[in-house]
Amino acid sequence: MKNFVERHANDAWASNERLLALVELSPDGIIVHDGEHVVFANAAALRLVGAGHSNQIVRKPIEEFLEPPHLKAAQADIFDNSHWTKYAPPVRDFLKRTDGTSLAVEVRALGFIDDGHPFIHLVVRDISGRVIAEEAARVMEHRLQQAQRMEDVGALAGGVAHEVNNMMTVVLGFSEFLLDDGHLSEEARPDVLQITKAAKRASVITQQLLAFSRRTATRPELVDLSDAVGLAGSTIRRILGSARVVDLKTEIHSNICIDPAHLEQVIVNLALNARDATADGDVITVTTDTTSLSFGKTCAEGTIIPAGEYATLSVLDTGTGMSAETQSHIFEPFFTTKPIGKGTGLGLAAVIGLLKQSDCYIKVHSALQSGSEFIVYFPADDRKSTNQRDRDQFSYRAPVIAPKGTVLFVDQEPSLRIIAMRALEEAGYSVVTAADKREALALIAQNGPPTIVVTDSMLASVGGSELARQLSLEWPVLPVILMTSYPTADFYLGDIAQSSVSSVRKPFTPSQLVSAVATAVARVALLSLQGPAS
Repeated sequence: MKNFVERHANDAWASNERLLALVELSPDGIIVHDGEHVVFANAAALRLVGAGHSNQIVRKPIEEFLEPPHLKAAQADIFDNSHWTKYAPPVRDFLKRTDGTSLAVEVRALGFIDDGHPFIHLVVRDISGRVIAEEAARVMEHRLQQAQRMEDVGALAGGVAHEVNNMMTVVLGFSEFLLDDGHLSEEARPDVLQITKAAKRASVITQQLLAFSRRTATRPELVDLSDAVGLAGSTIRRILGSARVVDLKTEIHSNICIDPAHLEQVIVNLALNARDATADGDVITVTTDTTSLSFGKTCAEGTIIPAGEYATLSVLDTGTGMSAETQSHIFEPFFTTKPIGKGTGLGLAAVIGLLKQSDCYIKVHSALQSGSEFIVYFPADDRKSTNQRDRDQFSYRAPVIAPKGTVLFVDQEPSLRIIAMRALEEAGYSVVTAADKREALALIAQNGPPTIVVTDSMLASVGGSELARQLSLEWPVLPVILMTSYPTADFYLGDIAQSSVSSVRKPFTPSQLVSAVATAVARVALLSLQGPAS
């Protein structure tokens, strides 16, 4: 067959310079083929294919550049007996380039008959940018769905932790009563101690749940990261055992602002994770360093680590490593690759929750049989650090000699009311209990305000913080203790005098409750004696 362009050198197609100019200036690639070979390609088509000259395309089989599964079907559809000229629906395909790579394209086909011969006119559009954008949108949608799911799981975890803490408070309370009972036999004492031990272990799990749900109390202070890791060195070595090689590299010093207890928990949980991923003889390297990010970097959750100065903590192991599928789940609560009974799957979930509370980030690098590295990014703080917490700022040091008085204890859990009444009455207090806000306010209306109110923060229908707010507006110096699994920062107290409001963390023992009541009463009494600040 004659060359397509040569055959039409003198006809209307070739002589129409305006039409040829439009074809050449088209931003889309235009390719004409006769069903087997390319007979024409414009400048955009050459550019898409990566060709420098038309000879690299013309006369070549069309399958060298486009071989979509739909091609033969499109040809048959275009050249059926009832249509001489017909458009085929646009399809997505990959254009094969001369350098061996491929390019995402959208192809529109038009069949036509010229001089009795069928041809196909292809308009090829580069959609690689659109494909990248669509993929980014899919990834973002997936991450948003995952974030929403994790937010829902976090809310559920916080609620579960609160209920479990209620039950553990009951278990610890009655266990302490039994241990203090002079009638408990020596044979039964070890059993009660085991019950207490199990309850305390359960409370540790609830704390991890609360950490994941970002509902733990946080008291940030300036800390030298390397000093903190150095102080935790003995703990890290004890966790990893003598069979593994531990290498601490903490020469680079940088200050960060974080709750030291949270930082220690992050370090310990990452060490535990490294221990479970390694075997005897493996090496775990813990390194502190500094880095400057000029551009944002994607962290493990898919969010962006902002540009800036960071102190970093790296925990690198030579263990089994992880597949990409495993890495996508490791921060989910209760996900674990360990056998049943060997782990809760809460360690890394707690890490991510604690880091979020302090605006910190974590990245993971891992591959099967190539070990893993967890890198935590802490925003650097150039202020002078003090690794010694100022305890006076967070705890009251007044004597805890309990001035006798009346305690109004409000909780919807009957067993907790029994424990509180027994413990506080044995300590010399008069105790009145209520199940909810309505009962509590009715008792106060009838008998006047008590010496102190102890209320659950999660009362049905209305939270204990709302009860505390109402009471404090009426009696500003009335001490109120909120029993909670959550930080008091989560409570809305409005503009009340918060000096009269304190908290006690569930689960607690009877002796801890008595101590909290005595401290709160003494604190408010001392503030009253001091009078208003001048």
